[in-house]
Amino acid sequence: MRDRDVRNAMRDAMLATGMFDNVTLAGLPEDYASAAGSLALAVIEPFSVRQEDFWDSTAIEGLKITSVVEITFLARNEDPQLRDEKVEQMMNAAINVIQGQNLAEITVPEHTRFTSAKWLKPKAPERRIITTFTYEYLQIGWGSYDTAE
Repeated sequence: MRDRDVRNAMRDAMLATGMFDNVTLAGLPEDYASAAGSLALAVIEPFSVRQEDFWDSTAIEGLKITSVVEITFLARNEDPQLRDEKVEQMMNAAINVIQGQNLAEITVPEHTRFTSAKWLKPKAPERRIITTFTYEYLQIGWGSYDTAE
């Protein structure tokens, strides 16, 4: 399995809520020169991966993979209160559908969660919340990583 499968599962679950105009796996609006109109967007980007073994035997037993992604929620609206309410609703919708889930049928639900959120200062007409989302899964052996396209 691959981390990108987990990110795709996150995107699909978030889009299914109907709260987002788009959920992407890379690039904020400024990376694409998007218009400054009303927008409800989330961007899921890889941040870090840690591999650990906790077995007394050889590494062939497997590794525990802990992956961290940053999810940026972005809402644009001329009304500051509506903008802030929307970005919070988007974050809460994501929490409801991906936290504690078995994403891509590999993540451990008890270790699949949001671990932090930071509200950035507003820059009219937008507000952003940057969150950290952590998930774990087990990888059998050291050489069974999926390299298929």
